[in-house]
Amino acid sequence: MNDVPRTLSARDRVELLCWLTCGSLGAFYLNGDWPAAAFHVQAAHKWLDRHGRLADWLTVAKLAAIARELATRHCALLEADWARDAVEEILDSEDLNYQSDVVRQVFDDCSRALAEKRTPE
Repeated sequence: MNDVPRTLSARDRVELLCWLTCGSLGAFYLNGDWPAAAFHVQAAHKWLDRHGRLADWLTVAKLAAIARELATRHCALLEADWARDAVEEILDSEDLNYQSDVVRQVFDDCSRALAEKRTPE
């Protein structure tokens, strides 16, 4: 098994963006305010380390900006009891439950957002 971290694949970018977006929703739910950039950096590095991936600071910054935008779109979800329960589950776990309705909705939006912003590298 190769333990050398790999750069992000297209799927990894979507998963990391989903992680950052859900984290932003969780922080907003807990604090009533959107998290600062340091939160996104720390959350991104936690995800990257856990998944054995590498990303440069610019990639993390771009994904964090998209995550903030997507989280504000999903903020209304926090008004529903079922969604608050899902956000509490996110906050209590080390990884996302992709079967959760909230995570599925966020993941789909993350996929669309990255597809729209995709440019030749």
